[in-house]
Amino acid sequence: MKIDLAKINNFGRSPKSKTDPATGTSVDSAVDEAEELARAERAQWGLRQVWTTRLLKAGILAALGAGIVALILVVFGSSPTPNLTDNATEDTADGDTIGQAKAEDLARQFVVAWLQASRGNEQELDHFVSGNPSLPTAPLFAATDPAVASIDYEQKSRTYAVTVSVSVRAASDANAATVRRYFQVPVVVTEAGVRAAALPAEVAEPSTSIDVRLGYKYRVANHPIATSAHEFLSAMLTGNGEVARYLTPGVSIAPIVPAPYRSVAITDVYSSEDLSAASASAPLPDGDVVRLLVTAAQKVTEVDSVSGQYALTMTSRGGRWEVSAIDATPLYPPAAPRTPSSSTTAPSSTTPSAGAPESASSDSGPVPASSESGQTPALSVPTAGDVPLFSPSGTDPHSSGR
Repeated sequence: MKIDLAKINNFGRSPKSKTDPATGTSVDSAVDEAEELARAERAQWGLRQVWTTRLLKAGILAALGAGIVALILVVFGSSPTPNLTDNATEDTADGDTIGQAKAEDLARQFVVAWLQASRGNEQELDHFVSGNPSLPTAPLFAATDPAVASIDYEQKSRTYAVTVSVSVRAASDANAATVRRYFQVPVVVTEAGVRAAALPAEVAEPSTSIDVRLGYKYRVANHPIATSAHEFLSAMLTGNGEVARYLTPGVSIAPIVPAPYRSVAITDVYSSEDLSAASASAPLPDGDVVRLLVTAAQKVTEVDSVSGQYALTMTSRGGRWEVSAIDATPLYPPAAPRTPSSSTTAPSSTTPSAGAPESASSDSGPVPASSESGQTPALSVPTAGDVPLFSPSGTDPHSSGR
């Protein structure tokens, strides 16, 4: 057996470092530097992990603490007694629909009970208001059909001022005339309940003398737009025809089922635009919009009809007029700028009131009707409703050109 004495002599000793002959640097030195860098990176990563864990624990503890505090405030922090003067309430005049409904219901019941109350029935009024009101020996009035005429809200006191209209007649005479009377009731609404703050106070009937002016300036006759409106109303109100045929694409208007009328005759049509320059056989270019106010005689029986008015938005498309909407409100004229009055001369044109659309006129007076025109000025034709412009549905001699 051959024994290597060199290995035995070097046992336990560190090996000699090798030197790179090109650079003259030790290879072991480069290895040591790499190991030191790796150990430093591992130390930094461990430190970041420690701080991340501590922050997570702190966040969890803070959330638990906030939950406990909130629970304590909910259980022990609320007051069972409502405060009428607290402005920090969520039930405002616009948002507290439930409170408003409660106030309206109590006011209606209270007014009827108060009008029909008599001695011995004080407990009926105790349900609505505190106190001991003086009552007649026998009921003086019979009250029916209560309705809310108006309602105002005062947020600070959380009080609704409800005005109730009610039909009233003498209780002793069933044939006595019935009069509509108005009573105002202050009603307080809180979380604890609802109650009147005082007895009803009679007030005047709201005024109806205001002048409502509409923005339909021109009267239409024998024009395709009026014919289209007539055929649409006939289909919707009598079932004579398909409603969808007369609608703008994408518009949905359902017919009334069952049909309430036997036939429909158009007695007046007013428009927002002057259609007299347009040909009677061709509407305006596609996409043009015209607002109409249509007055119709709606036949209920063979001899009786009722008048109705329909505000329609019409749109031209493909050589015809189509209904784009039944307007919820009629067209109103734009607000005119205020100018000082310098003379007593009457203006050349007027704005129409409800049921009598605005007249069309110029500086030279009303424009005479043209035989080729589908439209006439409002002042040059008979009063609305005198002569039907169209026959009842099913016998209309005019065609829409479809």
